[in-house]
Amino acid sequence: MPAMETEAATIPLTSAPPSAHALEAGMIKPHLETEAPKAESSPGICSGDITTSSNVFFQATMSVTLGVFIYEGTAYNVIFLARVLPAMGKEIFIPPFFVLFNLVWGLALWAYVKANKSEPGAVPKEWHDFVREVGPALPVVPSSAKWAPGKASYCRKCAIPRPERAHHCNVSGICVLRMDHYCPWINNCVGYNNYKYFLQLVIYGSLASFIGLATSLPELVLCIGKLLGIGEGDVWNSTLQTTDIVAFLMFGGLAGFLGILLMPMLFTHVPFAIRNVTAIESNYDNMANPYDLGSMISNLESIIGEMGPDWLVPIAPIRRKGDGVSFARWDEPLGPDDRPIADEDVLNGDQLWRVRYNVRAVPHRGFQEEEFDPLKSLAQWWSGGMPDDDPYANTGGNVGCVA
Repeated sequence: MPAMETEAATIPLTSAPPSAHALEAGMIKPHLETEAPKAESSPGICSGDITTSSNVFFQATMSVTLGVFIYEGTAYNVIFLARVLPAMGKEIFIPPFFVLFNLVWGLALWAYVKANKSEPGAVPKEWHDFVREVGPALPVVPSSAKWAPGKASYCRKCAIPRPERAHHCNVSGICVLRMDHYCPWINNCVGYNNYKYFLQLVIYGSLASFIGLATSLPELVLCIGKLLGIGEGDVWNSTLQTTDIVAFLMFGGLAGFLGILLMPMLFTHVPFAIRNVTAIESNYDNMANPYDLGSMISNLESIIGEMGPDWLVPIAPIRRKGDGVSFARWDEPLGPDDRPIADEDVLNGDQLWRVRYNVRAVPHRGFQEEEFDPLKSLAQWWSGGMPDDDPYANTGGNVGCVA
């Protein structure tokens, strides 16, 4: 099951943004001046909140999965194509089977390496600078299992506000942009930067297992029959050894294992992707998905970039939409030209963040807004002084003019 965020907030559990006084009083810290944000540190995998035993478990899980995956491809080529098919006089099938299987299997292996090695999406330094700059004007809500579009949430473990859709990964030890879950099979957190590779791994890995089993199923049945001493006939060539048969049957079993492992992920994450929702967000029910842009293509483009040939290969999106810090929503207000006010083609960086996070102006509290204290007012009148925080104390009482 995907890793859910369970951290408790240190501010009142309400849906309203915390007040400016809460930020100023230290209940919420927009940025820690005395220590570097964790997001700026190296996103080394398995260097976070987990124990050593858990670290060893994740490493072992990844090693076994990768070993099975490599054996599947090696056995298909070295045993099935080079030994079994020639022994049965089916050399004509070798070229098309070789191209079909290895193309898909190679893409799956490539996606696996990218998903494992890619940094999942640590909160960038620019966000911390932005939070420090806007201070209490940034709407911040407690961490909770519900939609909060256009609002930063407070991470108790990192002690900083983080962007919308970001969550703390207990394994990596950092907050991850658009975090989906931690995957032990690739030993990495799946987030904004590597979700494309994870999705491709699931799709291509499932296809490779299906193609491997579908193209070799008749021979797998015959091999089982040969080991059991039935149905040998004249289909066998004497060059095929018992070790070849055993290795081939192991391929069939492991390909089936990978298929069983990947198929549930395929039928789970592909629907998630076309609805633009993460595994964590799939449990939210306080409102309709605000990031569902209304079409499958638009939702996929917000995750893996604009549609193009790079959709098919495990490389970084050529024309990426968004930055992982703020996200387009179906209900974004439109300007006079019927384009969203938060237009990614016009605004970028903190300009876009100010609009999407609805950064509000914090009004200056003048002396007229202070609570009335009759004793203090009498003392000020008696001494002929002005309040210490009177913004017009040095203007000679000329309130109606601009100096």
